[in-house]
Amino acid sequence: MVRIYVRFAFWLSHSRITVTGLENIPKDKPIIFAPNHQNALMDPLALVCTNKLQTVWLARADIFKSGTFRFILKFLKIWPIYRIRDGKENLSNNEDIFARVIQLLENRQSVALFPEAAHSGKRQMLPHKKAIPRIALEAEEKNGFQLNLQIVPVGISYSHYWKFNRSLLVQYGKPISIDNFWVDYEINPQKAMLDLRDQIHDKLRLLVVDIQSENYYEEYESMRLLAGKTYAATKFGGKNKALQQFRAEKELIAKLEILETQSPNEFNALIGQLNRYKSEIRKARLSDRQIENTEKAQGLKTSVRIAFALATLPVFLSGLLFNGLPFLVPRAIATRKVKDKTFLSSFNFVLGLIIFPVFYLVIYFILVRPRFSEQLSLILLILMPFLGKAAYWLFQFYTDVAGQTMYLAGRKNYKSKIEIFVKKRRKMIELILDKVNF
Repeated sequence: MVRIYVRFAFWLSHSRITVTGLENIPKDKPIIFAPNHQNALMDPLALVCTNKLQTVWLARADIFKSGTFRFILKFLKIWPIYRIRDGKENLSNNEDIFARVIQLLENRQSVALFPEAAHSGKRQMLPHKKAIPRIALEAEEKNGFQLNLQIVPVGISYSHYWKFNRSLLVQYGKPISIDNFWVDYEINPQKAMLDLRDQIHDKLRLLVVDIQSENYYEEYESMRLLAGKTYAATKFGGKNKALQQFRAEKELIAKLEILETQSPNEFNALIGQLNRYKSEIRKARLSDRQIENTEKAQGLKTSVRIAFALATLPVFLSGLLFNGLPFLVPRAIATRKVKDKTFLSSFNFVLGLIIFPVFYLVIYFILVRPRFSEQLSLILLILMPFLGKAAYWLFQFYTDVAGQTMYLAGRKNYKSKIEIFVKKRRKMIELILDKVNF
């Protein structure tokens, strides 16, 4: 029941969830899922909400300090794993955890842990640790390499890490069979572990956008956001738009990395122009989204959008009434309490799981039930979360329509300023694509 509720909430909090490779999950075999880790609790949920298995997760031990929280985590099938930073005296606790994990695998269950052992909050994979290879190879050794254990790499990609209504792409990769490491492990266990670790890294890297640059990470991100859609629209086909966009962005980043390595002067000149463009729009108090949106402004289409905005206003106001406070309160608390932005979406999601249903029931008994029939009241109660999702989408739509209307109805000097930035944006995209030999 908890799983169904969480899946529903997870669907509500995303604009689109795309899943590929479910056929790569072996049946009736022990499995270790090895996903990339960029977004705290939302990463485990990305797997929990996109496959049917009841997976036991291994998580860093420091989140188990609270007794109450420890009980909840255990209920949710999450076990602690200790690192050096948790104290050398605690590392021996891993022996018991690993033994229990091996027992699960012997019973053809699934286990998951992050090979990076930490989250980054960036499209940047961290170095892999040896926990997964150790568990996998020790489990097979204990069972004479007859378990047929499979490691499934999982790529998790978000359009944004902490904004509500983002899109999500989950890619289950082809499994890695531990049988292939049997001979090597008998000769040199340490080398076999390192080889398996590297293979997991290489297989997982195919499923994520991995920006390796330390010095220019933000610039790579800006170029991905600026030119990714255009690159995808003209270079990649297919019905799956999310996968098409992922492949385009991955290829674009790879080509930019080649440019940085082989033609550093050209790359630095490109970065200089990009930073000038970003600086200019900041000074003008504009965002790249505003400029992109204004570029789509057309008289007739915008008039139709205005009419649609007016017609949907009752839906928006209803959604705001039923969802405004429980949506805004966690975010106000998170802004003050959460220091690491990577935890923002997790904090908002978990708090929302509690606050929203409580608020719905309060509204139901105080405002809805006394005014409407029982049947209509129940219908409104069921519709409350859906109206909230619609209201959020409409708010974004209204913002875009307002921007387009301001541009079309604005003064000449305002329109001229926007048009200049629209042209600069186009030129910046053309320059990026030209530099990657598009």
